[in-house]
Amino acid sequence: RSWMNGPYYQPFRRLLLRTTSIDTIHTFESRSLVFGDMGVLQESIIVHLTAGKTQGSVRLCSSLDQNDKIAERIVPGHHVVTPDFIFVPASPADAAAVAWMSKIDHSLADLDLKVSTGRVVDFRSRELLRTYPTSIDAPMVYPGNITQGTVIHPRTQLSKPQWFDPVPDGASRLLVPAGTYVIIKRFSAKEERRRIVAAVWSDDRPAAFDNKLNYIHQNGHGMDPMLAQGLAVWLNSTPVDSYFRVFSGHTQVNASDLRQMKFPSLEQLLALSTANTDPDEAVCQLIGARMAAA
Repeated sequence: RSWMNGPYYQPFRRLLLRTTSIDTIHTFESRSLVFGDMGVLQESIIVHLTAGKTQGSVRLCSSLDQNDKIAERIVPGHHVVTPDFIFVPASPADAAAVAWMSKIDHSLADLDLKVSTGRVVDFRSRELLRTYPTSIDAPMVYPGNITQGTVIHPRTQLSKPQWFDPVPDGASRLLVPAGTYVIIKRFSAKEERRRIVAAVWSDDRPAAFDNKLNYIHQNGHGMDPMLAQGLAVWLNSTPVDSYFRVFSGHTQVNASDLRQMKFPSLEQLLALSTANTDPDEAVCQLIGARMAAA
């Protein structure tokens, strides 16, 4: 299913949609049961297309595996096919998630923010990693440092070195400046409760972010801590996670995915940062109320 979004498959996707229509998409909820005996753990789908046909409605089918009872629904073509990606709202709940997000209209670029991937590939930088820090070493932050929505550093439960030596030639270019960032795990298992896992990193020292993290920044530097907190609340909410699972068929959260996703306004994000409830309740209260008023 990875070909349905992201820049890598864009030429193929555009060719396919220009020359065919998608008639049926069947998704399997399990990654391990379908082709499990062959070691295939990608998200497997079946797509039926017709060459030279104008895009019409799409039949969406789903089942746990190839032996399970099939659930199906028919939706308008524009609910599935867009100029940039292919959505698979296999259930009414999926469709509701897409409809909910369609009313959010800001991108990271609109908010004067950017997203990048962590610069340190740990196995290529072993000589720069330190278990015991000196006064000049920078924090080395991994996905494992994110726990329960916060960043713990150093985290003694991790076996990885928690510090980075910036002194050797070129090493300092792998650091981000001191400040506040939102870091997001790039990988998760499909069975995990959350596909998107985000947290706020804030420190008065430059830091090294592992390549298995994405980070949101303001033109290469940190951002307003309140804005960062609001972004983390938004990204960690169930409505956003539900949308992302429809939008993206793979378990990797790419920087390109985050660039294409929608976010609330600056004012709404700042309001989320002061919420005293869990992310789901805060997002539903603020965004839901604004939508009802609109």
